[in-house]
Amino acid sequence: MLSCGMGEGQAIEACLSLLVGALYRRFREASPISLLCTLQRSTIGCKRMIPTKISVYWRLPAVVLLLAMFTPVAAKGPKMKPEELVARHLAALGSPESRSVVQSRGARGTARMEVLRGGSGFLEGPVVFASQGRKLLLSMQFNNLNYSAEQVSCDEENVYVGNIAPGVRSQLAEFLYQYDELVKEGLFGGVLSTAWPLLDLEGRKPKLNYRELKKVNDRELLELQYRIRKGAGDVKIRLYFDPESFRHIGTTYKLRISAPMGRTSEESARQSDERYTLEEWFSDFRPFDDLDLPTQWTVRLTVETGFGTFMGKWDMTFPQITHNPAIDPQIFVLH
Repeated sequence: MLSCGMGEGQAIEACLSLLVGALYRRFREASPISLLCTLQRSTIGCKRMIPTKISVYWRLPAVVLLLAMFTPVAAKGPKMKPEELVARHLAALGSPESRSVVQSRGARGTARMEVLRGGSGFLEGPVVFASQGRKLLLSMQFNNLNYSAEQVSCDEENVYVGNIAPGVRSQLAEFLYQYDELVKEGLFGGVLSTAWPLLDLEGRKPKLNYRELKKVNDRELLELQYRIRKGAGDVKIRLYFDPESFRHIGTTYKLRISAPMGRTSEESARQSDERYTLEEWFSDFRPFDDLDLPTQWTVRLTVETGFGTFMGKWDMTFPQITHNPAIDPQIFVLH
């Protein structure tokens, strides 16, 4: 019963609320036919109702209205230009003064490499990530006969990768070597690197496309499509940002290579496309010299070919991050 203290408008609103709630519960619990019966029970007995073309057409808008009322609407995210998203991201990283004084950065910690598919096992060891301008070095040392180290470096002009064993590259090193523009551009390593391209859009001149909110790994994230001005082939690059803090928390690189044509139709049918997915995810942000930097960096690579699927993961933790250390330029050239 409605309260006697309600005004006329409040009473009407309360009645409508109860009616809509009842209809919604009925809609959730009943079949479409029984729902139509409920909608017209006050004028037509449901047991004797014979649906006609006119009555069915008349009731359809009611069902559509209920569906529209109670169907969740996907969030679109804030409207903005790509440059505005970049500006908010840089503001979240730190003030212009704090960013401008950093010429080099060094990070030390521990790394764990794990094979998730296409094998098994894991290795652990120390990791160093150093950058200076557009130069960078990632070095994970595992001291294992079959997987001694994982090393990638760039001296601004060239990209170098190390071998995990004499004459053998890892799947990760091979991918970064074949698509070295991802390293040259400064994308690999995110904001941990001084080569991060969003710090220098004028110099990089990429093509950006803001795609608003996208659901990635059960999270709603702001997506920014990034196309390198030259190079990178058909690799599709997506940068992901937290919609509240505007921190850069992930990058994905996806590549599909179509299967080659065989000499016969039967041979062509046996060929399969190759798919490569490289992911970087950053977390556990902490302040270092007034800059908000991640101390957790996870790299995940999935390679799908006709021979099977490989999936590997490299987890890195950096409790120590220092700015403007003296760095020998020779470390960016692997021999």
